Amino acid sequence: MKVCVSCFSDKELKGFISSSNQIGDCGVCESKNLPLLDVSELFDFFQELMNNFKVFENGMPLSAKIQSNWSFFNSHGVANKILNYVLPNIKTEVASSNINVEYTDDIIENYNHWEILKEELKWKNRFVINIERLEELGWDGFFNTQFKLSKKVSLFRARLHHQSGFKVYKTEEMTCPPREFASGGRANPSGIPFLYLSDNPETVLYEVRASYLDELSVGTFELNSEFESVKLVDFTEDTYLFHPDYSSINKTIKAKLLRQKISSDLSRPMRRYDSELEYIPTQFICEFIKVFTGAFGIRFSSSLHPKGNNIVMFDQNLMTCISVMKVKINSVNLQGIEVKH
Repeated sequence: MKVCVSCFSDKELKGFISSSNQIGDCGVCESKNLPLLDVSELFDFFQELMNNFKVFENGMPLSAKIQSNWSFFNSHGVANKILNYVLPNIKTEVASSNINVEYTDDIIENYNHWEILKEELKWKNRFVINIERLEELGWDGFFNTQFKLSKKVSLFRARLHHQSGFKVYKTEEMTCPPREFASGGRANPSGIPFLYLSDNPETVLYEVRASYLDELSVGTFELNSEFESVKLVDFTEDTYLFHPDYSSINKTIKAKLLRQKISSDLSRPMRRYDSELEYIPTQFICEFIKVFTGAFGIRFSSSLHPKGNNIVMFDQNLMTCISVMKVKINSVNLQGIEVKH
């Protein structure tokens, strides 16, 4: 059976099919004159993929499970056709795409350890953690999805004014507070300031909880000129399931599911009645990332303003505030008067 690039949403697999140099009509989605691949060439991939699932009565149908986590196929219909062709040709206890499945125990154990670690950090051991256990689980290799922050990419940071008519902050006043005054945040512990930025100027207004008639200074930051780029661990980037090295599928699944859990906690805004204890696990994971990956920061989605992403720089000296704009929140839009320093 021939499958085409339109049968899949996974960009890596689409590229693999396009490189096959076959053009024709698809036997699954019936598309015409597109790059094709005989599905038998994907049997090894699907064999390795299915090794990561077990039949589980209270789970989800296989096709739905794959689509919900990966959006691997172009549609559920295509998923069912391909899976029901492939499954009888490989060794698996999953007989059809409608069989309920769950991930294997080692995958579940891996991402569930995040919840165990959170409780331990908050209530049991805060400064002496079993790092060897995290290395055994492979966590030191799960944060390789990185974003390259280049020169001339503008990032933004906001500071609320404490009274109406307050002068716009100077560029040097838009950086982190001194370490002796730095309170704990979602990424940094008390006394260790990180620079919190966003890639969208509106996002920072949501992140500082700006409300009607508030006045703010919004600074524009760029990477210092001596750096061409720096790497950030990226919690926003899509992870593709397909890879020509089929042996990496288990690691890919573990890494993505763990990052999803951590990303959810990073993006969760703190409510005024929440304890700062809630931030200890994400503070720990940022320290873990800084030590084990050598990254200079992280990028994650904003839950308060989906159009933007948040960036946390572990060292504020990598960035320079190049200008500051005064913003006042009114009933219908954001009005800004730019004041440069």
